[in-house]
Amino acid sequence: MSDIVIIPVGESTPILPSSPAFAHGFGLFETMCFADERIYFWRDHWARLCKSAKYFALLPPKEASVLAALREYVTESGLEEATLKLSLMRESEGSRLYVYSRPPIPSPDNRRLRLERSYPLFAGSALAGHKTHNYMEAMHLLSLARTQGDYDLVRVDSEGFLAETTSSNLFFVKEGRIHTPSLDTGILPGVTRAALLRCQDLAVVEGRYLPEALLGAEAVFVTNATKGLLPIERIEGFSGGESADFRTDGPFLRSIEAAYAHMRTACSKQLI
Repeated sequence: MSDIVIIPVGESTPILPSSPAFAHGFGLFETMCFADERIYFWRDHWARLCKSAKYFALLPPKEASVLAALREYVTESGLEEATLKLSLMRESEGSRLYVYSRPPIPSPDNRRLRLERSYPLFAGSALAGHKTHNYMEAMHLLSLARTQGDYDLVRVDSEGFLAETTSSNLFFVKEGRIHTPSLDTGILPGVTRAALLRCQDLAVVEGRYLPEALLGAEAVFVTNATKGLLPIERIEGFSGGESADFRTDGPFLRSIEAAYAHMRTACSKQLI
């Protein structure tokens, strides 16, 4: 069976301790930006959830039912802008989808990243490439970064190639071309990343890059569904204590931001 539970703002819902969702974090989630009566990149979010649900033998509700639940949620809550969430969980009696929202996550004012090689991603993991509720590692590393005053950490894969941050996909501009780590590093296939890859005006190149490829880059930016596209000012932690500074403006970066803004609007779903 599969049903939908709407959790109103400020309320909660019980989950049995014996359920796989509670006991083992057996679930998938999507975090979506809602503004101007639209959900941005809805098709990408829904497709990713359904693909992972099939992989893990979870049963999502019908798309129309989920959209109706989201519409009811934002309407009854009186939300104009929100970070909406879907959690598809395995419970004792089957799959259940939860509809709710979360407040913004505080972040430092700086846009400084730190290269971290001690906790590599393993592309061979059964969870690699899926947005699961097993997110403790990423949140722990993000907390460590914030404790040090950094915005986030740049992670590598088990072979030492650039992967992603704990919360975003990574891009860099070098010699007039946009580059991003490929999915075979075990990174999450972010919806904003996918949109930029589809944009014919940008011609993003996927590849396997050593961290030193970031040295000499004209610009670095990270992407996720809630923050959008965020230029990075500095990355520290290269071999020998080296660091690198990057431009956060300029014509080429502004053209990337404009292309993203266009894709964001074109890939939105009218909700109310």
